[in-house]
Amino acid sequence: MKMMRPMMRKVAFGVPAVALSAALACTMAGCGGTEGGQGESGGNAPAGQTANSVQTAEVAGFTIESVGDGSYYRGAAERQDGFWLRVKITNNNESAKAPSAFSARAAVGTFDAGDAVFDASGDQRLNADTKTQAVELGEGAQMDANAKIEPGQSVEFIYFWTTKDNYYGPITVEFDSSSSSDSNPSVMHFDTTGRESDEYKTAREAAEAIEAQGGIDFPSYSIIPADGWKLGDRIDEKYEGCDFKHGDEAISSIDMRTFKTSPMMEAEARQGSKKKGVIDEVEINGVTWVRYTSEAGAVSLFVEAPSGKTVSMVIGSKVTWDDALLMAQNVVLK
Repeated sequence: MKMMRPMMRKVAFGVPAVALSAALACTMAGCGGTEGGQGESGGNAPAGQTANSVQTAEVAGFTIESVGDGSYYRGAAERQDGFWLRVKITNNNESAKAPSAFSARAAVGTFDAGDAVFDASGDQRLNADTKTQAVELGEGAQMDANAKIEPGQSVEFIYFWTTKDNYYGPITVEFDSSSSSDSNPSVMHFDTTGRESDEYKTAREAAEAIEAQGGIDFPSYSIIPADGWKLGDRIDEKYEGCDFKHGDEAISSIDMRTFKTSPMMEAEARQGSKKKGVIDEVEINGVTWVRYTSEAGAVSLFVEAPSGKTVSMVIGSKVTWDDALLMAQNVVLK
């Protein structure tokens, strides 16, 4: 640990843990699923896509043609798919103009051009994705909406949107002039039903396998209960929190969650300004945890996961160290 203290002692327990499959450990910002899509009618669609008729929109002096669409995996941290749309944009204006001369807004469902949903906010509107785009899907495409296109010239452009709760179904994209005096919107319709990315399917199957064993799977860690333990009722997706019970006593528990601060900062926060209790390090399955033991003997463990978050394990006062160790050995960090 970078913040190692002279009075700390390190104790090793366990043997190297068996990691989850490489498929579950996919950590790319976007693994780039390309299932489904729009291609030339009767033409050669890219691998994994379905050849459909090209959809066309005319707006603000541009001709927009759909080239491809589908789901893409947003990465292990999100464990969600998004929606991508690749279009060919031709500038029919007499002067150079940028795609920012019109807007492209997407919504869940089947709508007509000009419907109110495109001017509203809320769950039905898709959100532009600027953080977890599948970069490889954008190869050869322009992604700067402010870059001008010369008259008579064409470029390929790609949009990324996020959907809520891995939505798969009808999606409508509206193209509308950014000028209020020249608003003549047009729409394209897509359907992502049954088109989950392969990476999302793999992550979901791995999570279901863990849940089938009574465990829990979060972006920063997963854990399967050891003998004598069972998953409790508290599930907090936001903070990756849960609890486990030992035996039939509700007070005999382990509480888990994640923090954005470092393991040492979390341990020192519990120690307080009066430095009560002891902070040391303990090695479990080859992983070094920061351990805080209060004056009353209660133990809390903290470790940094590859996701960058700190995973904490607060051990109930009625739980023995040996019983808690069995659970700590089952933690798989991601």
